[in-house]
Amino acid sequence: MRRKTGLFFVGCAGACAIAMLGLGCAQIFGFDKSYDTVGGAAGGGGAGGGDGGGATASSGSGGATASSGSGGATASSGAGGGGAGGGGPDPECEVLEVMPGESLELSIIDDMEDEDLWILDGDGPAPREGTWFMDHDESVGGIHEPANEPDLMTPLDPPRGDSLVALHTSANNGFRVWGAGVAVFVNDDDYYDASAYRGITFWARAAEGSSRRLKVMFVERQTRHTGGICDNANDQCNDHFHKRVVLADDWKHFKVPAKCLEQEGFGQQFNAPAMDQLWGFYFSFDPRQAFDIWVDDVAFYR
Repeated sequence: MRRKTGLFFVGCAGACAIAMLGLGCAQIFGFDKSYDTVGGAAGGGGAGGGDGGGATASSGSGGATASSGSGGATASSGAGGGGAGGGGPDPECEVLEVMPGESLELSIIDDMEDEDLWILDGDGPAPREGTWFMDHDESVGGIHEPANEPDLMTPLDPPRGDSLVALHTSANNGFRVWGAGVAVFVNDDDYYDASAYRGITFWARAAEGSSRRLKVMFVERQTRHTGGICDNANDQCNDHFHKRVVLADDWKHFKVPAKCLEQEGFGQQFNAPAMDQLWGFYFSFDPRQAFDIWVDDVAFYR
């Protein structure tokens, strides 16, 4: 059943599930959306199937970023910290894109094709429930579009292969506190066990004149202000694990490994993100950054 839920830090609600997809050869160049399934039924942009046995994806192009994480007192399975111990930077944390020929097992979160704010429903053992929403600070003079959240889901002209709809949002440079962006939660404003996944993938591009450094935040219990772990009374919360990706004018396929995530440093620090207690994701820009971006086909990957 789909429900609406009010939030404090980032509000909204939702319903969803898990669907497995495979990305074909044309998607190496960012222009197809035909899914070949393994053990599940996913076609054209919808999705079906459970949490196990997803299809593989072979595709890629575009740059992306990564970060490092933390495991709090109640987190039983946080992701490892970024970087290869003792051997210099981890190459997977340096090249944050899905490369041509790279094979990933995907579990789709939302492909946007139904044009609503709800992430996809599913029948897996841990079904996901959530919605997309807009969020920004309260700076006077900040303008965040579209005016109505349902208009986030926008028809593509021209389409990106079989993909006909993507999330589109923009803002001026008037947000001066923490910035603005869009977000999605994955378990009806509760926490979701995503420890089976290595990270997330998504397609994105920036319009002409847009800021390019997109901040991808993994919001989990340790750093969230309502999680009961970080010291919210002393402003030690909301320093979420994140990575920045650099967008381009054309569509790029990014991946953000959980092992590469890091915190900014202004709040309470943890060893790794608690992927077993994941709340959701933010796609945002820092203060004073005007942006105009498109995001599509957001998925977990193994």
